[in-house]
Amino acid sequence: MPQLDKVTFFSQFFWLCFFYIGFYGVVVKFILPKFGRIFKLREKKLSGSSQGVTTLHQEKSTVGTSVALVFDTAVTASKQLVQSTLTTTGQWVDTVLQETNAKQWKDANTSYLKAVGEQSLSRQLGVALTFPQTHSTLRSSVLLSQLAQFAQIKASHKTKAR
Repeated sequence: MPQLDKVTFFSQFFWLCFFYIGFYGVVVKFILPKFGRIFKLREKKLSGSSQGVTTLHQEKSTVGTSVALVFDTAVTASKQLVQSTLTTTGQWVDTVLQETNAKQWKDANTSYLKAVGEQSLSRQLGVALTFPQTHSTLRSSVLLSQLAQFAQIKASHKTKAR
């Protein structure tokens, strides 16, 4: 494992210890004394008067109720905004899709349907020319069913484009 390589292990361990001890020294020397002073000051203020404790509890409950009210109002407003945005976006997408299908993609849809029909007919004619001994009514029934499917697809695409 490259992490435990004997050549680089001591270097990595040294720098790990160096930064860890440095961070520990900064926390002990500068940050923890500030927290200690803050806690002592709070304890002194609270022990000085019982009225301060009551006032702080009242203020805490007032702030809690106002925060809850603001949060509920914000959640309700955001839900309404998201719902209206989704509705508007859905309507816009439907409108743009219908306009695009009706205007820009009309020729592409028509040529696609023609190509599908031509491929189907060419396959059927290829089979008919390759195997002329098959019964002619069978070939014509398959050809007619393919033409009927093509007509149904074309009709369904016309109704969708409108």
